[in-house]
Amino acid sequence: MKKLFTIIALFLLTVSVTIAQDSPYQKAMKKEIAKVIETDSIPELQQSANAFARIAEMNAKEWQPLYYQALAYTFQGLNRSLTLDKKDEALAKAEELIKKADAISPNNSEIVALQGFIIMGKVNADPSSRGQSMSGQVMATYGKALGIDNKNPRALALMAQMEYGMAQFFGSGSEKACKLAKQSQEIFAGQNKETLKAAMLPTWGKSMAESLLKKCE
Repeated sequence: MKKLFTIIALFLLTVSVTIAQDSPYQKAMKKEIAKVIETDSIPELQQSANAFARIAEMNAKEWQPLYYQALAYTFQGLNRSLTLDKKDEALAKAEELIKKADAISPNNSEIVALQGFIIMGKVNADPSSRGQSMSGQVMATYGKALGIDNKNPRALALMAQMEYGMAQFFGSGSEKACKLAKQSQEIFAGQNKETLKAAMLPTWGKSMAESLLKKCE
């Protein structure tokens, strides 16, 4: 009887370990996600974008590969070393990819927030000619993301960045921007980052909120 219980216990342990192991898809995703949120190197971002493209091709029903591929191109589009044409080229690729992700997972606050970030990237690329015409679209998109999930810390941090930029441009107060950044920071602080990483959900954006809060002091 004791031997039987030992066999059962070993079997259950084997099953639990097997369940806990990542699939090849998850392993590939987690490896590239770690890269894309930790680098600002254009060659490395492009390598990750290419890797996510391959993953997306083999996992056509998943939105995350398209999301992170779009994020890699968005980060490229924000790089100050690129010419305006190159920034626009990267952001156009990001926009195309995030639309595909949205088709797979509609009304997803993370996808909508990234859509706003892409538009904000376009504004940042040429603020003098695009700021007036596109700023409203940026804020409306962040508002939509928060309408889906008002606890999305990235949407709050990104909206705070946009609010702060507009306040600086118009010479108005930055109280609203600072309040949004504070809300974002508090939500980030309460999240279990490891749980989010295990589910391949976004964790980036905390440094944006913290950086803005330093300006608010």
